[in-house]
Amino acid sequence: MVHLAKTGEPRVHDFLRGRAKTSLGILNSHLQKGHFVVSEQPTIADFSLCGYLYWPEEFGVSWSDYPAIGAWLGRIKALPGWVHPYELMPGHPRKG
Repeated sequence: MVHLAKTGEPRVHDFLRGRAKTSLGILNSHLQKGHFVVSEQPTIADFSLCGYLYWPEEFGVSWSDYPAIGAWLGRIKALPGWVHPYELMPGHPRKG
C-alpha cells in the first residue's frame, strides 16, 4: 500500500491502510492459537491468505509488529516445493 501513497487521495489510502492493519491484526491473533489457519496442517485457507504477504516492505508493514504472521509465513516457506511468488512470475524484474 506504500505505492498507493504516491498518487491519488490520501484519505482513501489512510482508510485502506487502516483496513489492512486491522485485517493483519485479526490474522495475527488467530495464528497465535495454532500453526496454520484452520488446523495444525496447511490447507487451502493458508495458501489463499499468504500469497500477497511475502512483500511486507511493498505495503509498509513489518512482521515484527505481527510476529505470528511472520512465523506462519516461515512455516509455509519451509513446506516442500515452496517457491517465492516472484519466481512464479516469469519476466518479473524484482528478485524475491
